[in-house]
Amino acid sequence: MGSNLATNLPANLSNSPGGAFRGDLSGVNLLRVIGLSKQYVRGGLWKKRVQVAAVTSAHFEIARGQTLALVGVSGSGKSTVARCVARIESPDAGQILVQGTDIARLSSRELLPFRSGIQMVFQDAVMSMNPCFSALEAIEEPLRIQRKAIGNRQERRDRVGRLMIEVGLSPDWMDRPISNFSGGQRQRLALARALALRPRLLVLDEALTGLDVSTQAQIANLLLDLQAAHQLTYLLISHDLALVARMANVIGVMAGGRIVETGPAEQIVSNPMHAATKQLLASAKTTAAKFAAITGAPS
Repeated sequence: MGSNLATNLPANLSNSPGGAFRGDLSGVNLLRVIGLSKQYVRGGLWKKRVQVAAVTSAHFEIARGQTLALVGVSGSGKSTVARCVARIESPDAGQILVQGTDIARLSSRELLPFRSGIQMVFQDAVMSMNPCFSALEAIEEPLRIQRKAIGNRQERRDRVGRLMIEVGLSPDWMDRPISNFSGGQRQRLALARALALRPRLLVLDEALTGLDVSTQAQIANLLLDLQAAHQLTYLLISHDLALVARMANVIGVMAGGRIVETGPAEQIVSNPMHAATKQLLASAKTTAAKFAAITGAPS
């Protein structure tokens, strides 16, 4: 089953994730997560307040320039991990080491120097941007927040134009409102916005979900190209094992708030050990068949 899944993925996605770029890495960890735990409280008013463990003692690490994918069904805890790593939320326990510095307990002010280096791309690009903004305003906003919007108006437009070109959008569109872009184009805008601050780590929370199959393949290839060009490190969150199998160096499978299996992508696909991984692989057959129909790969 594993080999069939691999052959049914988009033919235009590299067989070796990231190509030669990944083989040239020093292997130094950019991100190391140790014992990450997060609970939420449900209930209140007339209902009994109950603590729910969203993530329990998660451990993983990502080498600079590589991709780790966390996959699991809805509610498995993978998006909570993403929000904690990006410090949108604070973990209850554990360490989040970014190049050796633990950011898990830093205050909002102490986090400021790290914000530009860790950027998050969400599933719904529109929700992460002001819908009243033009493409120019949306891409430039992080620079203004971080007080890095330097230069005169034309110089800033030139910078935004270069970012749009890099993600496959025409700079002639920068004055268009976000609402005039398609779903795939909005996700490209979200990537340009994230790249504006020249981050080291991109947290991609279901960033490919909700797109049609051909657009998914295009954005996946774009992510690989951007990673090679900028030596980016990715934490990729998805429920779709077929989609991430060719993008990730390492895959971690989450179930019930825990990472239940982890290993090199090829190993996870070809020799799954945990029941949750096997369930995801079974679901991936359908996705692989869709890719085969579009790319012409044998089913």
